[in-house]
Amino acid sequence: MEHYFELPVTINGEDRSFKGRLATFGYTYKFYIIVDGQELVFEKDDEQQYRVLSEENTQNKAIDPVFLQAIVTALDNLPG
Repeated sequence: MEHYFELPVTINGEDRSFKGRLATFGYTYKFYIIVDGQELVFEKDDEQQYRVLSEENTQNKAIDPVFLQAIVTALDNLPG
């Protein structure tokens, strides 16, 4: 099952919004977030911290780690 959403993120004092989708797989789930035209996959690791999965499907554009951390923070702050 998938749900589409807009994720509001504050990066360096600037408010941005990223398109995303939540995909559930039984008891697990992944967030697919579009960043600069690339779809990145976020999931929780064994310590229940969000991480970015393999970026093999990206267009070899480096994503600023500040952006990634801001997205992780926004995901951590989601209700539920």
